[in-house]
Amino acid sequence: MDLTRCDLHLPNGAATLLRAPGVPEAPAATAALLKAVRRVTAERVFVMGPGATATALWAARTGAEVVTWTENLAEEHTLTATFSENGVPSPRSFLQADFAGLEPESCDLALIHLPRGRALQAEALRLGAALLRPGGRLYFVGATKEGVRSALEQARALFGQANVLVRQGGYHAGVAPRPTGDFPLPEVLYEEHTIIVDDLPTRLISPAGVFAGNRLDEGAASLIAGMRIAPGARVLDLGCGTGLVGLAALRRGAQVTAVDVSARAVAATRRTLAANGYPETVACLSIGVSAIAEERFDIVVTNPPFHQGRGVDFEVARLFIAGAARVLRPGGSLYLVANAFLRYEPWLKERFPRVGIAWESRRFKVWETGGERIENGEWRMENGEWRMENGESDN
Repeated sequence: MDLTRCDLHLPNGAATLLRAPGVPEAPAATAALLKAVRRVTAERVFVMGPGATATALWAARTGAEVVTWTENLAEEHTLTATFSENGVPSPRSFLQADFAGLEPESCDLALIHLPRGRALQAEALRLGAALLRPGGRLYFVGATKEGVRSALEQARALFGQANVLVRQGGYHAGVAPRPTGDFPLPEVLYEEHTIIVDDLPTRLISPAGVFAGNRLDEGAASLIAGMRIAPGARVLDLGCGTGLVGLAALRRGAQVTAVDVSARAVAATRRTLAANGYPETVACLSIGVSAIAEERFDIVVTNPPFHQGRGVDFEVARLFIAGAARVLRPGGSLYLVANAFLRYEPWLKERFPRVGIAWESRRFKVWETGGERIENGEWRMENGEWRMENGESDN
């Protein structure tokens, strides 16, 4: 899997970011946060959040011991590759759905890039409070359009006080001193909901942070309606989320493998499939098809994300299309659901000789590919632009 090289301009020197697909570069957020912090004198620093690799590298360069947590494999891959590229020893990193193994009151400083969503922001703040020693400081940064003001209120309720230090580039960076008292590690709770999938009662089990964790979203429902699954087919659920699309394929007699970049999504899929009678189904972490690249499937089903924060970004969708072409057997089919206004057809035709619409509504289209996959090149990101190995650009 190729990584995108990005130049970093940190207060303690230039550096290189090696970014995995789907990971935000986050220069504006990083700049606001580091301006708020100014300097690191702490011995042990906790860093987390989407796009936090540059912040972690900056802290490590001061000589501090850095501890990181993420539930996203692409974020972890970015962190590890970037530290290696810059000749800095890897931090003590935790890649997992929960917070087991993290040591309460073990850090002097916490630097948090706030995720989207009130529940995840509250969780991140509680985690920072739990890991800090009394008197330690938690610095946080969030986008003004993604709930940072409510996060400031949550920080004040949790810490007793919190203030914004920097407002720039559409971001607010603030600080909260950790008071005395008991701040336990947050518990990751799994909620169960009974829903209908393919006209059948279904148990959906998911923690916070997984898309559509309490329902069958319209895109997944459209994909289930449009995909044609024969009994015995080997199916890859690419970007499995809560696992409902894979469950629908299992109920039609398929053999299913489910992958996702999110540890919480994989956990949700495993629990949901087990609760509905399929405990042996393989569900694993993967950046695109990286974990199962040597396997072959008759069908790939996917509902790829096309957002990064509040913006539109097709990097992961294109990674999924290229990955599907790689793992499909000759003559296999890809079923991809997308909002009706998204123009995926040119990218699909770069990989597959026959592309059509299997199902559509006013809001969604389910694209279906046929014929043998095209293997005359591999897409690679170069200087922010997608190119084929043979040098041809898609622009």
